[in-house]
Amino acid sequence: MNEAQRQRLILLAERFSEWLAAINYSPKTRVNYRRDVRIFLEWLADNITVSTIAEVTPAHLQQYQMWLYNYERREEGRESKRLSVGTQACRLAAVSKFFTWLASHQQIAYNPASALQPPKRPQSLPAGVLTRSEARRLLECTPTDKPRDQRDRAILEVLYSTGIRRAELLKLTIYDVDFDAGTLRVEHGKGDATRVVPLTDSARAALRLYLEEARGVFAREVGQTRLFVSTRSGGPLDDADIVRIVQKAAKRAKIKKHVTPHTLRHTCATHLLKGKADIRQIQKLLGHRRLSSTEVYTHVEISDLREVVQRCHPREKKR
Repeated sequence: MNEAQRQRLILLAERFSEWLAAINYSPKTRVNYRRDVRIFLEWLADNITVSTIAEVTPAHLQQYQMWLYNYERREEGRESKRLSVGTQACRLAAVSKFFTWLASHQQIAYNPASALQPPKRPQSLPAGVLTRSEARRLLECTPTDKPRDQRDRAILEVLYSTGIRRAELLKLTIYDVDFDAGTLRVEHGKGDATRVVPLTDSARAALRLYLEEARGVFAREVGQTRLFVSTRSGGPLDDADIVRIVQKAAKRAKIKKHVTPHTLRHTCATHLLKGKADIRQIQKLLGHRRLSSTEVYTHVEISDLREVVQRCHPREKKR
């Protein structure tokens, strides 16, 4: 493949990324898909004798799938490591979406990826889920005497109460809180979807205290409507601020696990499932488009069953 042909492939990858943005894929997903498609196109240019993307066949994609399976990362001073099944699946998903786009925009006559069978990703428990006791300590060890602490406590309560994503929390406005209904409107979620989620009594109380006593101390900017604002600038918080608030609370509560805002999302879902909530209700709360994304939390039952077997099975009982 000559340089002009390579450049045409790169241009297609850029147009694909623009299309993902147009249909409201998240910035993170767009970055990952763009990278994974570029990896495929580089492999294609270096290993397959084709002049255009229209000449790619299912056999070529099968070759790429085997290349991913056998590929080993090599870093100086470290043992070579193969790609995880999850990484292989993600890269193939990006390629499959790319060819679906090409076919829908008449760039190719048929979709060679239509029969592509990516590996099944092994499902596992989310790492670092807090116990109920740890979650309670995380919240209750954050005081509510000073305005900054009142804001931080409200953030922690909302994250654990609703399981919303960090990006969703940052976009909340004062108009998204409905104290009468006890709900929070989450707009511009993943896929630019909007959902309404309930607030626990403790989250509602923490939000009311923050709005009545603390937010006005910081929000000095005229017309500022973001719910959570910086104590320094009075403007919106950023990702690093939320991470810092959560980690500060975990340290104060003497929790040794690595705790992030996403940990509270996992913890919320896990505790609801253990409390016998329906999996589809949890899906709606978390804003998952596919039930499969929520079903990872059903694996908490394995840990419960393992504990029962170890305690009760005659071949496991300690003599």
